[in-house]
Amino acid sequence: RFSSAPRLERLSMGRAPVSRRRRTRLLIHALGWSAAACIASLLPGGLVRSFALTSQAPSPSLWPSPGQQLSTRPGIATAALGPESLDALASVAQGLGEVQADAASAAGQFAGGLDSSLLTAFSDQGQNINGVLFQASLPAYLIFLYFLGYKGNNTPPLVTFGFSFLLLFVIATIPSGIIAKSTYGVSLADSDWLHGTAESLLTATNILIVLGFRSAIAGDAKLADSGVARVGAGLWLAAAVVALAVGTSAGFEAHTPFLAGVGALGPDQVLFPSVQEPVNALSVPTWIVHFSSVFEFLAAMTLAWRYAEVSGNQKWKGLTWGMLPSHFSSIAACTYHVFYNQIPGILTLQAACTFIGNVTLALAASRIAISNGWTISELNPLPAIGRLFGGEQSKEEVNELAFDPAKLKAEPPSELTPWPLLIVEFVLLTVFASYLTKYGEVGIPVFQAPDATFLAFLVALVPPSLVGYAIYSNSNDLREGKLPPLALAGALGKKE
Repeated sequence: RFSSAPRLERLSMGRAPVSRRRRTRLLIHALGWSAAACIASLLPGGLVRSFALTSQAPSPSLWPSPGQQLSTRPGIATAALGPESLDALASVAQGLGEVQADAASAAGQFAGGLDSSLLTAFSDQGQNINGVLFQASLPAYLIFLYFLGYKGNNTPPLVTFGFSFLLLFVIATIPSGIIAKSTYGVSLADSDWLHGTAESLLTATNILIVLGFRSAIAGDAKLADSGVARVGAGLWLAAAVVALAVGTSAGFEAHTPFLAGVGALGPDQVLFPSVQEPVNALSVPTWIVHFSSVFEFLAAMTLAWRYAEVSGNQKWKGLTWGMLPSHFSSIAACTYHVFYNQIPGILTLQAACTFIGNVTLALAASRIAISNGWTISELNPLPAIGRLFGGEQSKEEVNELAFDPAKLKAEPPSELTPWPLLIVEFVLLTVFASYLTKYGEVGIPVFQAPDATFLAFLVALVPPSLVGYAIYSNSNDLREGKLPPLALAGALGKKE
């Protein structure tokens, strides 16, 4: 209303007398727009306009000349001002109206961005469909953990601990995503130090899983339930939490490299010194975190397959198949970064694979648990409640709760790659893949093209397809055209 100059003129000429109630309403509106101007000065978009308004010298005609008095009687207050004063007042009022619009728009954008970060931080990237898929995958993963930890499975303790530790990685992406969105205005994938810090917890997860499976296969019960490994994972988590808590206070910017970009090559050491990579390109440490996670997870899939032979339960091979969509998800994430986070369809692919992967993990773990005696009666909480209030467990129940390496046919040491050699292989393979990707792709223009969707999907599909074919090649029943039964009837106490 203040932006209407004709209406102001009618008020000033006494054609619309201003009552006390009307003056109060106008004063409230003026104060409200003044507050909007102050808010706009603190928000993007309204800053320049607000500064321009407040920095301009007021028109002399707005102020009474020496000795001039302004009447305070209704209908005469504005009549004491001349036409020039009215024009100036209308101009200021119009400016205040524009500031109010800017403030509302900026506030809406700010609130929308914050809401978006809260809704999509779980998905690590920024589209609602991806967030829905990621969040929908959580119940399936919790079901997977429940069945994996069933007392009759004889699951290596570090394997259960490692898969559970993954939840801390998921949780860490939420504050990381909020910081990236609310502080820097970028997605988590575009903030290297936040991205690398959160992603490193996934590396810790996979290390624990590999350590647990390999130790159990070797018959090393102490290492399969290593307290040192658990403490190390806790310290890793603490370091990540501290980094997230103090990073912004320490002056880290949106594109500050993770671990200060240690290992980065100088312009005279790269193949394409004249090519400028995008500002959101992953640093060497962040690429190392990604590739180490991929290779460790592949090792975990292989070890789960071998654990089927060691434990004498072929249902463990189903866990390897169940892990395949999760591997697909990790390759999709790497592909998204290879194309400098420009192909949003890859994010949806990653989210879909994560959802499918958690469902297949839950199915695989349920088959293992059912084959080891789990029935639906296990869902009855009364026995557990009875033990909680002083009930005693039988000797058989106590023994079942512990990991028993005696039930395994441990492989001889000669059948396993020695730890030092295994670590060296992981490190060399990870470092080589990281440097090749970071400094090789920058010279290929197609990776910086935002319309390279087909190529991006092709890159994401090929590696998991090769892994799937390798698993298929080792599945005698599948090569013979026989699909393994779901074996879920045992949950009702029925024999297959």
